[in-house]
Amino acid sequence: MNNTLCDENDPRARLLAAAAALFFPLSLIWQELVFHCFLIGTPGTSFLYAALFACVIGLPVGMVWMLLRRPVLRTVFSVLILLFFQAFFWTHVIYYKVFVTFWAPFSTMAIAGQAFDYKGMILENAARSAHILFLLALPLPLYLLLLRRVRPSGFRGFFPQFGAELGCLLLCLLILTNGERGYGSPYDLVVGRSSISDSMETLGVLATSVCDSLGPGTSAPVLMSAGSSGGSKTTTGRKSSVSVNLSPEELCAGWAARMEGGEDDGSSVSANAAPAVEYVPRVMDIDFDQLIAETTDPSLRSLHEYFASREPSYTNEYTGLFKGKNLIWITVEGMSRFIIDEKRTPTLWKLQHEGFYCEHYYTPLWYGSTSGGEWANLTGIPPQNGGYVAMQHSGELGTDLYFTPPRRFKDLGYDCVGFHNNFADYYGRNLSHPNMGLRWIAYGTGYQGESVGGTLLWPQSDLRLWEESRDYIDFEKPFMAYYMTISGHAQYNWGGNMMSARHHEEFRDLPYSEEAKAYLACQYEVELMLSQMVKDLEAAGILEQTVIVLTTDHVPYNNKDMCDELAAYEMDDQTEWFENALILYCSSMEKPVVVDKYCSSIDLLPTVLNLFDIEYDSRLLAGCDILSDSPQFVMFNASRSFISDRCLYNGRDGSIKPFAPYSEADITQEYINDVENEIRNRAGLSGLILQYDYYHILFGQKDNAAAE
Repeated sequence: MNNTLCDENDPRARLLAAAAALFFPLSLIWQELVFHCFLIGTPGTSFLYAALFACVIGLPVGMVWMLLRRPVLRTVFSVLILLFFQAFFWTHVIYYKVFVTFWAPFSTMAIAGQAFDYKGMILENAARSAHILFLLALPLPLYLLLLRRVRPSGFRGFFPQFGAELGCLLLCLLILTNGERGYGSPYDLVVGRSSISDSMETLGVLATSVCDSLGPGTSAPVLMSAGSSGGSKTTTGRKSSVSVNLSPEELCAGWAARMEGGEDDGSSVSANAAPAVEYVPRVMDIDFDQLIAETTDPSLRSLHEYFASREPSYTNEYTGLFKGKNLIWITVEGMSRFIIDEKRTPTLWKLQHEGFYCEHYYTPLWYGSTSGGEWANLTGIPPQNGGYVAMQHSGELGTDLYFTPPRRFKDLGYDCVGFHNNFADYYGRNLSHPNMGLRWIAYGTGYQGESVGGTLLWPQSDLRLWEESRDYIDFEKPFMAYYMTISGHAQYNWGGNMMSARHHEEFRDLPYSEEAKAYLACQYEVELMLSQMVKDLEAAGILEQTVIVLTTDHVPYNNKDMCDELAAYEMDDQTEWFENALILYCSSMEKPVVVDKYCSSIDLLPTVLNLFDIEYDSRLLAGCDILSDSPQFVMFNASRSFISDRCLYNGRDGSIKPFAPYSEADITQEYINDVENEIRNRAGLSGLILQYDYYHILFGQKDNAAAE
C-alpha cells in the first residue's frame, strides 16, 4: 500500500512536494520570529535580514530532503534536523533568560562546562519560558502530522530550490557590499562583529551564530574627531564634577529627602562649587605621531589615531588624596543597591555615605556575565559585546594589562594578592588574575572553604573569605588586596542557597517575597565581611591608612522582578535597572563628598588611579575619572542605550529624556549617531588591545629597561 501523498505525474502533487520542501526555511523563520518577539521586541523592518538568512540555511536542508527517496530515511533526517534547530533555539532562549545576555556558542566554548553550575537556574528558567519553548517546538509535530507522508519530487524540485538558494545568497552579498556600512549595519555586524546584541536584533540567531563561528571581526573601529559628542571635548576652564564636602548628617538628610520623593534640602551642593586648583592633563609621554607614521596595519593605526584624538581628563582637588595608602578592592557577586539599608546593613551604609557618595553610578550588564563585569572594573574598558571572553583570553595570551590595579600597585612595591571563595580556575581566573599581577588565592590554591560532610557549601561565606585572607596579608607593609565574593550568587531561596539559609531568621519577617528575602539574606554576608574587616583594620591600627573600594560585577540579572519589588516600582530594563551603589571610602576623610555625575563601572579604575596619584594616561582607558570635569557618559551593553551630558537615550525604543538646559529638539539624529559611533569605539577597545597587546607596544620597552 502506498503511504505517500505524491503522484509524480500529478502536477498538484509535485507542487505540494515543492511546497513541503519550503517547510524547513519557513520553520526557521518561525523560530527566529518567536525568539525576536519574546526576547527582543516587536520585529521591525530589520527582521527581513533574519528571515533572509534563515532561508539561506533552510533551503539547502529542503534540497537534501528533496533527494531522499526512502520514506524512513527521509523521516529520520527531518526529525533529526528539526530537533537540532529546536534544541539550538531552546538553548539560546534559556541562556538569555539566565544571563540576560545573548549566547555566542563558539566563542564561549572554553567556559561551556561551567554552565552546569547553573543547572538549578536553567531548570527554573526553562519552566518560566515553557510557552516560548512550546512555540519553538511546533515545527516538528507539524511536520509529522502534515508532511511526513509527502514524497518529494527528486531533481524536479531540487533545481527550483537551488535557484532560490542562489537568489538568497546573491541578495545577501548585495546587501553586504552595497548597503549601509555604519555602526550596527548588516555589513558592520557580519564583518566587524561589533555587537552580539545588535547582531541578534538585526541578523537573527542563525546568522549571528554563523558569524561567531568565524572568530573575531576584521573591521577597524570607526574613529571620531576631537570634540565629537560623547568622546571628547574642548574646555576653557576646569571645574570639579563633585559637590563640596558635607557632614554625615547633612548628607544623610539630603539623601533621605530624595529617596522619599521630596525636595532636596540643599545639602547636595552644585557641582561647580569646588575650589579652584591648578589642573594638569592626565597624559603620559607617548609620541602618537611617530607610532602612526611607523604603522602599516590599518587597525593598529586606527587605534593610535583614536587615542591621540581623545581629550584627556585632568587632575583635580582630590588627586593624591589617598597616595601611599593600602587598597582593598571588592567585587561583590550580583549586588543591587537595594541590599544597603541603614538599619540592616549599618557598615555598608556608613561606608557608602561617609566616603565618596555617587548618586548616579551604574553597573551595566556586560557580555561575559561576572567575567565581563570584573574586566570592566579592573581594566576601565568594557569587554567585547560578543566573541571570546576578554578576561580569560587576556590570561591565555599573557596580555600586558598595564593599568590594572595590581599591576600599577605592584610596580610601586605593594604586595598584591587576590581572593575568591570559589574554584581558582573558574572563568579562567587562574590565568587572568596572576597575569594582572595578583597572587591568586582561591579554592585549590590555598582557600580552604567551608564544608559539611566533605561537601563544600554553596555558596561559600564572604565573611569566611575575609577571615581566611588575613593570613596572607602583611598589615605592616603596603598591600593591595582584591576580593571576588560569591555569597550573593543565585539562586535565591532557603533550600539551595546556604548563605540565605544561614541568615533566614534575620530576614524571614521582611515584607517581601520569599525570593527577595532570600536574596537580602545571602547578601548579608557582605555586611558581615565589611563589618569584621573594619574591626580588624582598626585593631591593626591601619584603618585610616586603608582605602576600601566596593562595586559589583553585575546586578542580579536573572531576577528583575525581584529588583522591581525591592524598588517598589517597575524599572526601565535598558538603563534604570543597572543603577547601583558604589563604596569609595577611607576613614581619614574628614567629610563625605557627593558626586552628582552619571558614571559607571568602567570609570572606577581611572578614579582610583587619580586618588592614589598613580601615573596613567586617561586617553588610553574607555572610562573617565569620576571626580574630574570630563563629560558624564554611561554606555550600556545592549541596544546602544547611553547617558550623556545632554540626555538619557533608550536605544531599544528610541525614547529620549533630555537634561537641562537641553530640550528634546536639541537631541538630533546626528548627535545620536555621533554618540553611537563613540560607543562602538569604546566597545571595540578590548578586542584590539588584546589582539595587538597594545599596552606592551606602548610601555613594554620602558618596563624592560626598568627591569635591567
